[in-house]
Amino acid sequence: MLSDNKLKIIHTEASPHWGGQEIRIFEEMKWFREQGHEMILVAPEDGTLFKRCKEEGFQVISVYFTKPRTFLNILKMLWVLWRLKPDVVATHSSTDSWAALIAAYLLKIRKRIRYRHVSAPVSGNFLNKMQYKIFANGIITTAECIKKQINQDLGVRNDRLHNIFTGISVKDNLPDRKSIRALVCKKHSIHENDFIIGIISVIRGWKGHRYIVQAFEQISSIFPSTLLIVGGGPGYNSLVKYLKNSKLDQEKIKMVGHQDNTTEYYRTIDVCALASYKNEGVPQCGLRSMFAETPFIGSNIGGIPEIILDNQNGINFESKDVTGIVDAIRKLEASEETRKKIIQNAKSWVLNNATSDIQYNKCLKVFSR
Repeated sequence: MLSDNKLKIIHTEASPHWGGQEIRIFEEMKWFREQGHEMILVAPEDGTLFKRCKEEGFQVISVYFTKPRTFLNILKMLWVLWRLKPDVVATHSSTDSWAALIAAYLLKIRKRIRYRHVSAPVSGNFLNKMQYKIFANGIITTAECIKKQINQDLGVRNDRLHNIFTGISVKDNLPDRKSIRALVCKKHSIHENDFIIGIISVIRGWKGHRYIVQAFEQISSIFPSTLLIVGGGPGYNSLVKYLKNSKLDQEKIKMVGHQDNTTEYYRTIDVCALASYKNEGVPQCGLRSMFAETPFIGSNIGGIPEIILDNQNGINFESKDVTGIVDAIRKLEASEETRKKIIQNAKSWVLNNATSDIQYNKCLKVFSR
């Protein structure tokens, strides 16, 4: 172990994409480095996380984690871990977890942490029980519902399970809503007086963008509105095609792709919506919206109900329920008093429960035990 109780921590990630999971790893690594810990990433070199970490000055090691290469990658990880002798190995996706955790177990690395970011159930088969109960000696989940499923179906002891959802940075001042809205609306040719419904999320099928589009079709016939879709991802082209084939006014739907600075979009929109129908942990878009003083509405899937106290700091609706989405948006559009109450309660909840400093300090306690 490093001097002064500083840790050497290796994170592994198989995914080449850039979404909430990868952003969490990146931001967590930066915070730990600021506290004096040594941070190393093992990931495929063509992935965005690898490139961002390299640009940030972290030590990065390229390994392509795929199922057919698992045995080879166990050998590679044995070499990496034997050479670097970390205190902690933290894994995030399936293929990197198999390779890195087996290698860490064989080398008796002190802390072997398996993160679980999504709420898709983990099958309780023998191999998964080996990974979660033996190869790993600590599990970090990003929602309470994930923790419960792993405890019940895989039999992982509660003292090895730690629910630490992804917090958000609250250090920066929020931009003035009126002025930033004017700039964003001008940039994307949006009428400022429209009620702007926002989806700010990586685009994947199960994120439910199409249900919000269907709700918008009804909303746009009731009052002047615009649908602003921020984000890229594997489902981007499919969504573009879906929208082109719809009967919606294309001028009222703005797909602006990935944006590095999403805060200005949270401050522009009148409501942030997420209609995921599976796999969702605690969504970053929900927490960021709540902190940015924009009402958040979300489906009752995964970890979303863990942050929404219905009709108090946000609004829940049933999964795949277009009518429920329409009703939630209409309620917010119709009542300034409701919006103000939800905004105030949501911001207070985030500051008390969901900041990144709260998250990182919880992770540090798990790593240091």
